[in-house]
Amino acid sequence: MSRGPSEAERVRALREVLTATGAGIYLSTHLAGPLPAETLAAVHESDEMELRIGRVGPDRVADLELREREARAALAAAIKAPFEQVVVSHGAAEAARCAALEVLGARAGSDAGARSRVLLIDGLSAPVAAAIEGVARATGVEVDVLPLAPQILGGDVALVAMAHVDQLGRLTDPAPVAAAAGRVDARLLVDASLSVGALPVEVPALGADILIADVHRWLLGPDGVALLWLAPTLGEDTPERLRAASGLFGRGMLLATARSLGWLLMYVELPWVLARTERLARRFREALAGFEGVSLLGSPDGDATPAPPAALSALVAFRIAGWDAEQAAEELSRSVFAIVEADAEADLIRASVAAWNREDELDRFVERVAELAGHTPQDLPRKPSLTVINGPSGGEKRR
Repeated sequence: MSRGPSEAERVRALREVLTATGAGIYLSTHLAGPLPAETLAAVHESDEMELRIGRVGPDRVADLELREREARAALAAAIKAPFEQVVVSHGAAEAARCAALEVLGARAGSDAGARSRVLLIDGLSAPVAAAIEGVARATGVEVDVLPLAPQILGGDVALVAMAHVDQLGRLTDPAPVAAAAGRVDARLLVDASLSVGALPVEVPALGADILIADVHRWLLGPDGVALLWLAPTLGEDTPERLRAASGLFGRGMLLATARSLGWLLMYVELPWVLARTERLARRFREALAGFEGVSLLGSPDGDATPAPPAALSALVAFRIAGWDAEQAAEELSRSVFAIVEADAEADLIRASVAAWNREDELDRFVERVAELAGHTPQDLPRKPSLTVINGPSGGEKRR
């Protein structure tokens, strides 16, 4: 009996296709994941074909429809949803805008007075929140922002919007909110951009009426594409109407979406990706929480205590005592080539793990964070610069 590849072999093969993972310690998948090499190859082939034969012809519309169906099928498989209920959208903000128009526009006719509020749960991304607020203003609906997900709703609420994983890395169970919304016939929108591809997401279990998610993060798709899932509670024909009203996608974007997700779902195997990501995230979070001077944000007590197992995500937000976020991120980039997000406004660092990270590089990152926590920017011992040879010309640069 032949044995399958070991986990280390699988990670090595994965990183060979995700070339950007060799550019540094890739801890920013929550911003954008690395693109698979074969996705770019397929897009380049498509672009070259369009260059040679043009973007017109008797089969052009049929070809775009086929590519859209392929992309939609891959997105539906990622969230275990019926193919017919998924719409390919131009980004999560646009998906939220379309969904809010469906909900608030439908309520504006008969019961506008009774349905006069939208609730935004703190932690939504700024573009998604702004998109929903814009629709609410246009339809004369009041918007409230709440710090916690409510489990009791008034009858004047038309729509509740929340993040499955918020900007502090907190994982929230939408089911109690869905139950509260169902009792007053309100609709629940869940933004799963920071969970799809990193955590198991099955829309039937969430209880949401609407699910949106960017695909350029853990799903490794192109920028500017999102999935929009609509439950039958919004009308059986709603997904088809939105697809008919949506602007066209370029052939390359549709192809890239289908190719990246197909590669992730079938070749890499999504269950393995999710299981490894969960293990790495837990290990990473616990390691960071073990150092004095490192404060993990988003834990139940708001301190350095790790969040309980049921509330873990692949995104960690933290601060280092004595360092502002930009200083710390710059030092981590310089000394261990870590690619993280520095949020200057909130003064925190966001780092996220994925299946393609290696344990040894996460250990190097954590070790350097611990060194920073034990010093100030003024007294930190500096690591020697690394000289990188820039090719056959012999040019050099120091990092």
